[in-house]
Amino acid sequence: MSALLAGLENDERRRRRVALLWVVACVTGAGTWLTAPFGVALVARGETVGWALIAAGVALLAATVLAVLFARRMHRRPESLPGKANPRFDEPEPSPDPRGGYSMNGSMLGSR
Repeated sequence: MSALLAGLENDERRRRRVALLWVVACVTGAGTWLTAPFGVALVARGETVGWALIAAGVALLAATVLAVLFARRMHRRPESLPGKANPRFDEPEPSPDPRGGYSMNGSMLGSR
């Protein structure tokens, strides 16, 4: 039972990290949205402090992209779980009753 609880604790820690990364992505995205356009406007007016704001906006954009990528990568679940494949999974299984039943064509009602 301790292995199960350890797995649940690991899942909870992973969920917290993913949530934290999404919060960081949102905050840095908002920072990008606030700094970069203002920096462009200042550069257009001829002020040199605008270049610093543009550089900060680019850095915040890079942080946003990295946070989103890491959050998506952490959030992925394993592709498959270990175990033995079921050989009869894709095989059709005929009805055990050979008599059939009443059905109306086109009505989607019937025994099968």
